[in-house]
Formats: sequence, structure tokens, C-alpha cells
Amino acid sequence: MKIVAYIVGSEARWMVKTFPTDFRKIPYITFVKVRAWLCKPFIQEYWTDSEYLLKFIYQFKPNAKTRVVIDELKYTEKCRKKKHTGFNVLYYYPKKEYNKTYCRWVYGKDIIDRLISLHPEYNWVRIDGSQDLSKEFPLIDVYIRPNRHDGTSRLVQECTIQNIPVLHTQCNPQLEDFDNFLRQHYEY
Repeated sequence: MKIVAYIVGSEARWMVKTFPTDFRKIPYITFVKVRAWLCKPFIQEYWTDSEYLLKFIYQFKPNAKTRVVIDELKYTEKCRKKKHTGFNVLYYYPKKEYNKTYCRWVYGKDIIDRLISLHPEYNWVRIDGSQDLSKEFPLIDVYIRPNRHDGTSRLVQECTIQNIPVLHTQCNPQLEDFDNFLRQHYEY
């Protein structure tokens, strides 16, 4: 029997690095790190959902046997675009801020907030994972995802299927890049 660890998102990074977090989350992050080190001798293969996250696994265990296993997409059928007024910018920010400091950092909320203040003329559409995107996609002009640490985003892939222009970062998002992207696609 093979012992596999499926490591996604922040848990991959927590094995080797830390990042901004709420004080109350430190015990959980410590638990994740200790568990990873205690289980390390027994894990025969590491699975993750992103090529990007492999670098953290290799920092933790340099010669690890790995596999990228990507979740299935939910929205694979192309939606018919609807005529609409205004310029609709889609962005993701979780409904529940389970770790407010981390959520704001990882999802680039500071950049999104700055963009909203720079461009109040745009329609800003926040989704949090609870929406039926087949109703949202027909009205969306662009999708931005200024992440500082991200695995494979299904939403990025789904927007690509919908021919919605996307700017997505997995680390070090720059306000200027997102501002230029929005200005480039703004047609009103």
C-alpha cells in the first residue's frame, strides 16, 4: 500500500515558509508544519493540484515523488454572452475570512481595493464561491486574480473557456499590471 499526501494551497507553502496570518491561526499552522515533518519519513508520494505548488514540496523533500492532480472544472460549457451596459470586472474574495490577515494578503484585496478606488466607473463583481457562475459569465468582461500565493485556479480555467480575458498572478502582483490590463480591455 502506497502512502500519499495530497497537499494543496497554503498547506504546501506552510511546510517550508510562513506568511502574514492572524495570531489565532498560529497554532493551526504549527500543527500543519509538525504533522508534515512527523509524516515525512512515511510519505511515498506527494500529490498537489498545481505545478506552482511543487516547488514548495521539493523544498520540503528535495527528491519527492510527486504528481499533479487537478480538480474537475464545474463550468465547462461555454455560455452565450449577453449585451450589458458598463464594464464588468469579476474578482474572487472568499465569503468567510477564516484568517482575515491571510485572506487579504493572499487574494490581493489591497490591490483590488486600490483598483476599485481608481476605477469607480467599472462594475465590480465579487464572487465568493457560492454563486451560479453560468449566470455571471455571460455578463463579465474581464477577470482579475491578484494572488500572492495560488495553486491552480479552476475559475481562471473556466473564464478561459468563456473567452473572458484573465490576469492572474501566483505571486508578487503589481497594481500597475492590473491597472494596465483593465485599461487595455475597457471599451466604454
